[in-house]
Amino acid sequence: MKKLLYILLVLVLIGVVTGLYMWNKPHTKVENAKGVAISADSLTSVFSANEAAANTQYLNKALVVSGVVAEVDKNQDGGIMVVLGTSDPMAAVQCTMREKGVVVNKGQKVTIKGFCSGNGITGVSITDCVLEQ
Repeated sequence: MKKLLYILLVLVLIGVVTGLYMWNKPHTKVENAKGVAISADSLTSVFSANEAAANTQYLNKALVVSGVVAEVDKNQDGGIMVVLGTSDPMAAVQCTMREKGVVVNKGQKVTIKGFCSGNGITGVSITDCVLEQ
């Protein structure tokens, strides 16, 4: 019985140490990740054609997306949301910018780097974005 309790205690300690490690692990910054270059049109086309395959290829990966700014707005957290337009008026790439002081103008051609968080009702979402120079 004591051996069983010791084994259980060791397993619990391993679980706690692993949990603490994962909780305190540094957040990956998009600047340090090698991004896959793709245009906003191509990205929305890939997701429209086969969302499951696109998720396998792009989900949670760094992307360098280029396109023309169709809209600049603020999200519910007060952050800047840049929407890149595409040739399909029903599809867009929504880029949630990391910094709140980003200045871009409608009609401007930009390149944005961020992590793909999948396809939603309003288009493909990219998070933790920064402007590429």
